[in-house]
Amino acid sequence: MKTLLIIARECRLRLRRPSFWVLTLLVPAVVAALYALPVVAARQADEAATVLVVDQTGLFADGLCPTESLSFKSMPTLDYAWQQASAHDLVLMIPRRETTIPHDAYLYYRGTPPTVAVQSAIDAQLQTLLRNAILQDVYDLDPAVYHSVESTHLRLRTHDAATGHESHLQVKTVVAVALAVLMALTLLLFGAQVARAVQEERHNRVAEIVATSVRPVQLLAGKVAGVALTATLQLTLWIALAAAAIAGVQAANPDLFEQARAQQQHRSLATKGTEATVQYDTPVQLVDQTVEGLAAIQLPVVAGAFVLFFLLGYLLYGTLVAAVAARLDSDADTTQWTLVAGAPLLLALALAPLVLRAPAGALAAWLTVIPFTAPVAAMLRLPFGLPLWQTALAAVLLVLCAAAAAVLAARTYRRHIV
Repeated sequence: MKTLLIIARECRLRLRRPSFWVLTLLVPAVVAALYALPVVAARQADEAATVLVVDQTGLFADGLCPTESLSFKSMPTLDYAWQQASAHDLVLMIPRRETTIPHDAYLYYRGTPPTVAVQSAIDAQLQTLLRNAILQDVYDLDPAVYHSVESTHLRLRTHDAATGHESHLQVKTVVAVALAVLMALTLLLFGAQVARAVQEERHNRVAEIVATSVRPVQLLAGKVAGVALTATLQLTLWIALAAAAIAGVQAANPDLFEQARAQQQHRSLATKGTEATVQYDTPVQLVDQTVEGLAAIQLPVVAGAFVLFFLLGYLLYGTLVAAVAARLDSDADTTQWTLVAGAPLLLALALAPLVLRAPAGALAAWLTVIPFTAPVAAMLRLPFGLPLWQTALAAVLLVLCAAAAAVLAARTYRRHIV
């Protein structure tokens, strides 16, 4: 009962702070702004440009196609082009060479240079036209036939011979890295909040008063659980409010985002040139492969395992960080030692390439059963299939290690806080 009172006190103290609610509302707004600002900036940056083309080779001028942001005008000479050009026009000069294939093209401007998007769009069209001219004039090949052959795509599927299921290694790798990074960040974030809470009560001497009526282990348990509840509430609100803010931005400016998507697709097609056929099919293929991969991962099992290892990992690191913070007087020292306590999590992230290279290997198995690296290592292996006995062993070892850490932290509280 006393532990529940301490938990309620910790939650109440944090929920009463204006900074808690300011950050809760500010972070989703920042996320929505980061989502919308690049789209707004890209739309404003794409200004229409006129390109005056002086083509002495005769290979390009008739084939350059206008786009939403570019228009082309053929000019007989460079001097005449400069006479006709306004302050914002571009002049494209393609000089004649003695060899059959031109090697250089020059884009001139006055004052402000053209954007990277404009340069890329012009370069993509020049490369495509030159490639088509070489195919047709030098090798006597139909460019359309050549492009249809070049744009073919063979997908290598890796299947389990026993079950017949496809591995979906790419999708599982992305999910594994995302889960591991999320696990490490949340554990470090919550651990820092525990350390800050301990330091606050150490400075204002509240812990000494509370400890007169409760045991140190109850005080420790209540503090760790209270921080966990408030941090989980804040994280949940961040996710919900950020999703709502992004949806609201999209609903308020549907034309803006549709135009941005269309421009992005157009740029992708233009920059690839002869691979245009592949570009039309690639988004659909990627979506299908991603959906198939996610369906093969068994997301409910992954979510349940994530919650399990997060709770056990938080109990371990939360109690360790509380013990460290109780022994230190300086907030700066507490922050540094909190990072030291979380170093095994960062080590597991650093070894992620080796674990992903062989998810069923010896290194991955050892990192999974070692309690200090288990939360991150388990997330790296989970999408690929984590043996049940290793999951159970890792959970049991985490519980035992967390219990030992709680005893150590309680003794530290008794000596340095009470």
